[in-house]
Amino acid sequence: MTEAAGPAVLRLGSDLSEVARLNDWYAGQVAGAGVPPDLAGDLKLCLNEAVANVLSYAFEGDGATDAPEVEVRLLLSPYRVSAEVIDNGIAFDPLSRPPAAPLTDLASAGIGGFGITLIRETAADVRYRRAEGQNHLTMVCVARAEAQPPDAPR
Repeated sequence: MTEAAGPAVLRLGSDLSEVARLNDWYAGQVAGAGVPPDLAGDLKLCLNEAVANVLSYAFEGDGATDAPEVEVRLLLSPYRVSAEVIDNGIAFDPLSRPPAAPLTDLASAGIGGFGITLIRETAADVRYRRAEGQNHLTMVCVARAEAQPPDAPR
């Protein structure tokens, strides 16, 4: 789906196994939009991390909803791809978290924080907002400059 046509939308269940369905859907969307493999891979990495985090943590604990909703919206072009992950889980701004400390070795590595760092380092732009009881995480990846023609929209 191209940016001009509007977003492609997928609604997911709340089970972690839904990441496989997301990946199948995503592969079809990027192939149909002519997105280069390296650019598609960058956004897929960010999207998998974000959705896995939502499915693993957003619907647990105090204040969690009994009716989980997760939606992914894609805007795709050959030079710029974006995904918005929307969920009605517990409010969580991943961008408010400090970057994970650099690893010195695997034995001392703690759990958590590396996925957010990965998203920050891979995406050209990452934004979060909470609106009407929903988390909105938007991730934008752009083709490397050498892969773009001079007149490509940025």
